[in-house]
Amino acid sequence: MLDGYIAKKGFLIADILTFLRGLIALYLWYILWQGRRVFTSFIIFIFAAWLTDCLDGYFARKSYRLGKLADFDGWVDWGIYISSLFYGTMLGHYSWLFLILFVSFNVLAFWLSKSIYVNQAFHFLYILLGFRTVWLESIFWRRFFVLWVAGVIFFKRKRLLVQTREFLAGWLHLLKKLKIA
Repeated sequence: MLDGYIAKKGFLIADILTFLRGLIALYLWYILWQGRRVFTSFIIFIFAAWLTDCLDGYFARKSYRLGKLADFDGWVDWGIYISSLFYGTMLGHYSWLFLILFVSFNVLAFWLSKSIYVNQAFHFLYILLGFRTVWLESIFWRRFFVLWVAGVIFFKRKRLLVQTREFLAGWLHLLKKLKIA
């Protein structure tokens, strides 16, 4: 019975989760200005955002249809990733020049390629930079995120292979656009 409901209405659940993640992104931008005082809250909301991202994709795939907010999913993710890089910069783990150049290169690469795969390739890099911030800031959250990643790899290994191919395809697409490859 639950499977039937998800097949019929899963895209609506995915939209609700994307909308919720958008609210989380706005809240992250609001609290990041408070620096280390909100580190634990920031990480909890990042975790909540990643959880909603995993779940919205699951529900959309189960319903075999996209909701009205599906086109905004990647942009909401990008807003969260940039907020985590901005937060890491505010904590002193990255220079402001690095932040500006990295984001500028991301925007330029996406604009030149017009490819969602290129944007997704950068998403992976934002995640790695966010993990680095966590790694440098907190032993507890470092351990938590290592376990989280291990769980994601174990439970979503087939999806991870697809995303790895998309990541590599994104960089290859960008290199071809720039006439490097």
